[in-house]
Amino acid sequence: MKLTRSRYGRLIGLTTLLHLPMLLAQDILDSGIDALDPVVVIGDVDDGFEAFASGKLAGSYDIIKRDQLIYEHPDDTLELFSKVPGVTLSRYNQGIINTDISIRGFAGDGTTPHGKLLIDGIPSNLHNGFNELDQMFPLAIGGIEVFKGTGDVRFGLYNIAGNYQVSSRTDLAREIQLTYGSFDAREIQAYWGLKSGNLTHNYFLGWRESNGYRDHTDLRKYTLSGRWSYEFDDATRLSLIARTSSYDGESPGYLDRETARTDPRSSAEFASEDGGEKSVDHISLHFDKELLGGDLTFSAKAYYQNFERNRWVRFSEAGSLRNRIDDQDMSGLITSLEWNFHDQWTLRAGLDYEYQDVLEQRFQVAGNTREGAIERVRRNHRYDLEILGGFVSVEHNPTDWLRWNAGVRLDHLDGDFENLEIADATRFGEVHDFGVIVQPKVNLFVSLSDSLTAFANAGRSFQHPFGAALYTNGDRSIRDVSINDGWEVGFKWDATDDLSLRASYWQQQASDEFVVVDDVPRNVGETDREGIDLSLSWNPSEQLSLWGNYSYTSSEIVSTDSTRAATRGNRLRGVPDYTFSIGGSYHITESLTARLHVDGQGSYFVNENNQGGTFGGYTLVNAGIDYEKDWGRLSLQLNNLLDRDFEYVFDFGDTGAATIHSPGDGINASLSYTYEF
Repeated sequence: MKLTRSRYGRLIGLTTLLHLPMLLAQDILDSGIDALDPVVVIGDVDDGFEAFASGKLAGSYDIIKRDQLIYEHPDDTLELFSKVPGVTLSRYNQGIINTDISIRGFAGDGTTPHGKLLIDGIPSNLHNGFNELDQMFPLAIGGIEVFKGTGDVRFGLYNIAGNYQVSSRTDLAREIQLTYGSFDAREIQAYWGLKSGNLTHNYFLGWRESNGYRDHTDLRKYTLSGRWSYEFDDATRLSLIARTSSYDGESPGYLDRETARTDPRSSAEFASEDGGEKSVDHISLHFDKELLGGDLTFSAKAYYQNFERNRWVRFSEAGSLRNRIDDQDMSGLITSLEWNFHDQWTLRAGLDYEYQDVLEQRFQVAGNTREGAIERVRRNHRYDLEILGGFVSVEHNPTDWLRWNAGVRLDHLDGDFENLEIADATRFGEVHDFGVIVQPKVNLFVSLSDSLTAFANAGRSFQHPFGAALYTNGDRSIRDVSINDGWEVGFKWDATDDLSLRASYWQQQASDEFVVVDDVPRNVGETDREGIDLSLSWNPSEQLSLWGNYSYTSSEIVSTDSTRAATRGNRLRGVPDYTFSIGGSYHITESLTARLHVDGQGSYFVNENNQGGTFGGYTLVNAGIDYEKDWGRLSLQLNNLLDRDFEYVFDFGDTGAATIHSPGDGINASLSYTYEF
């Protein structure tokens, strides 16, 4: 990698940053193992929430607790990630294709799948890597965890730059929440947790309707879920989770640049028939067992889920109305074993299998009406994909001030493809023979004092082609997965009992990255990403709590083939150069609490040629206030308080001459009443 003058400056600043806490540390003291955890926690409600990987991952690992989620009322559940350090939100606002999130210098526009989403430990990515979280409502979530980097050995598929863990609630509270807000938004959320003998029941019902900020953005969604956990004894538990959800939404379409600025609430005339519906059905069985007095823990998860989408979309006036259908069945088994076979040694191992059965259809509709006859089949594909993976890692605790773990993950992809449009033998294909994909991982923790922990991680992950590009009948150009090698080094400093800071520098390089633009895969080439993550959590008094984070990201196309030589040295598409989020809450009285949350991001290029300018930067201010008494809690939430314009921008071409724009919501408010019984 060529070091430019700006990179020299960043590295000098990084060196100073990493040496600062060492200068502050007077000596290396014996310290408890708890000091070796660089996790940053936002919020303080624990009820029933158990972190998946606290203490095992060295790096940018963050937890958002339930008290930071329950007053949020987004149309798109992924909006909850706006508080997480280094997470970028791409707000398409196109009905059932509404929002996605991205980390570590990857774009959130669906061109490059890169992050694994799990709900209660079960994968929740579509075949193309999109995250699907609208099946969850805020009141149903116990907590959110995000790990950014390549050091997590547990996951392979989509775990390219990190993973997102969402846990459903398991506490015994009972509450109902009623909400009314701007754009005629109405919402009901109800949660009920109870225990009868050894059986714990958890139920949730969520329903939301809204007319939307822009014209032609009406939506209706609901979720119904249940969780039943039976404890045979203190060491054995069996749980069943079932969930069904539906989302029906109109789509306002994309606007040209001028209209998006002068009339952001409008809907494109050519998008009058845009919209669709999606549904998720999920069932999973979870088994947990402790043996050898708790030194050996075994867990297994079996699951089946169906993701179904039926979308009508027209991207421009020159285009035609398309009907896009996706029907994806996913099933699998996930097992893990943790054995503390010595006071200083722990062995972890896991094996997982996933099967995807995907039907993907694209039709061009005559007459630009929903009732029009199918004029032409644009795509009619069926994919079978099998993913078999496993890992083994060992952790060593040689002293009170040192801990490390190292492991290796292996993954293998197999499956078949059928192009139902074609009648001859070329309609069939098989997954490229990538062989066994080997991914070593390592995490290191060093306690420099009672309050100061240094950490480092390194690891390898892989990015695979998706859709038809994953398969071959002898004429596909993509022959291998893209290998990503990354590392991170940093520190966490608990300056006082109430103040924690974390800082890190990271880098990630891809051997042969690809993106998909307008459904066409293309090889970007060798890429390099690097950045700095800063996080702070501070509780200066019992009344006041503050938190904040800032992430700087730099991306570069290092090398590519001769056909795209002009992109060498350019930045990647859709990647803002920074993100930040700051917030806090203040207990004015025992009954009255005020909140403030400000988040934003820098601008980004919309193509690899870096032409046409940059877009997408914003700063949004949100505020709220809670009043709580024995009769319940009233919550007023104000979003985009300063009514700032912001937008999502995409370019189907390479010059930025004909970008498409989707404006975000203006100022809006909601009033909620919550009653616990």
